[in-house]
Amino acid sequence: MGGGRKPGSHIKVFLPYLPYLAISHSVNAGLVKPANNERGWEYDMAVAHTRIDDYTYDFELRRGVKFQDGSPFNADAVLLNLSYFKKKPYTFTAINRVYDKAEKLSKYKIRIHLKEKYGLFLYDAMWIHFYTKTYLEKYGWNGKPTAPNLAAPGPYALGPYILQSGYVEGDRNSSVVELVANSNYWNPALPKIERISLYLDLKTDIAASEVLEQEGKLDVMPIPFSYELPTVLSSYAKLMRSPSTNNYSVHINMISGNALLKEREVREAINKAIDQESLLMLSMNGEGENSPTMVSPNFFGVRQASAHLKPHSLIESPLSPVTRQKLIGTIKKYQMKYGMNPEKKLKLKFLVQDSFLFLVKDIKYFLELIHIDLELEIVKEERNIFDQLLKTRDGLNTIQYDFLIWGNYDWIRHPWSALFVYRPSSVWSTIGDDDVLEDYVSLLFQTAIEETEYIPLLKSIIEYVYEQSYMLFLPSPNKVLALNKEVYYRPRPSAFIPLWEIEVSDNHWSVRRGEYPEALKAPVAITHSNVKAK
Repeated sequence: MGGGRKPGSHIKVFLPYLPYLAISHSVNAGLVKPANNERGWEYDMAVAHTRIDDYTYDFELRRGVKFQDGSPFNADAVLLNLSYFKKKPYTFTAINRVYDKAEKLSKYKIRIHLKEKYGLFLYDAMWIHFYTKTYLEKYGWNGKPTAPNLAAPGPYALGPYILQSGYVEGDRNSSVVELVANSNYWNPALPKIERISLYLDLKTDIAASEVLEQEGKLDVMPIPFSYELPTVLSSYAKLMRSPSTNNYSVHINMISGNALLKEREVREAINKAIDQESLLMLSMNGEGENSPTMVSPNFFGVRQASAHLKPHSLIESPLSPVTRQKLIGTIKKYQMKYGMNPEKKLKLKFLVQDSFLFLVKDIKYFLELIHIDLELEIVKEERNIFDQLLKTRDGLNTIQYDFLIWGNYDWIRHPWSALFVYRPSSVWSTIGDDDVLEDYVSLLFQTAIEETEYIPLLKSIIEYVYEQSYMLFLPSPNKVLALNKEVYYRPRPSAFIPLWEIEVSDNHWSVRRGEYPEALKAPVAITHSNVKAK
């Protein structure tokens, strides 16, 4: 493809997972932004930086940039934003504790001071976005455990698209979000599409029928693996598949869940009951790879750090009668310890989003084989999952669940975007107190990936969580998308979606006159996007 923006161009996208992260940089901008390179970031509103020492960073700012309302972007704007950020920063890393202050060195140069050495700083910087004074005075920063701030529509940011209607944050969103091209964007060649409609709460089967069987209803969506063949055979859609740094984050509620889950042997028995090979080849259609941890092996260093471990089911098959009886014996032993009737199955509740039912139904089957009756409570949207998860650490969840699942899809190409759920003191964690793990995470904050201590530290964290069975370990999934045949887009391995890079052909429904040519309805070759494992 190539060329400028097509007049009248419009695409429709379904985002069931982490929509606030997926679209954030299409509306907002920070000093750096996510990139599909080894370090995982590239310059955005900065054009260069210098690390003076472990605590001090200088940034040269991009010149000639305007906010979406036409007001100027410069060092004063950055300092104003950082003053608001300081009051109520996001809290999923340590930046809320580590960031100290910023100072203006010139009209287009700033200096940022940290309180301590912090290896995650440049990754955090990509989510410290800049807004107009009007936005800051109305909404400020929200102090939430989720980062991007898309509280309300308006020309408040610096990105290639303006949030025209709707809102989207980690714990709240409208059903539909509308974006329009920003005429003040610093790069006149971007974005390529005039308008984008984003749908956040569709049912999976309805969304799939809209992208596969109709034209003009939906252009882009992640699909369950069982929809791969229908996508290939569709008259209007094509299949895109690639390795990814995505993860299935299955939390075991050791804080307010069933008391048996506090027992390491019970958690280990549950993990041993899950036949990863069956999940991968049947539930996931072979789209992924077995994993002894909850962290994708495609992150930097993870494959090396976890090479000595294997998923339990590859060591000892849970389908073996001997293994199964051993696992049943463990469950019954702890039922007796906690005064429960061992002749009755242990009842546990699994909180699940509709789009993950394909996976959780098979987990339910495996657990039934070891004397566990799993009740599935289905919720409509990811924010309903987060509403419970983020209250669990303080014992405020209103649904009494034992497991929950969400798509912990990477946003920075650094394993912290998966590992942060291991931090015991975080509201993202359901582990409970663990000083050993807390200390490991504190060291990870300080350690950059190029330091010699990084791989051994990562190994210690992965090994410790594996031994404690603190999460339910599932295969790491590939990314699989259905795209309109006339949409051109190379997906990133992460949840981040550079919407400004998407293009449409002259045969796309939004710009074409007349019917879609019959010759183009034939199946097209499967598109692959490769990710080099680190």
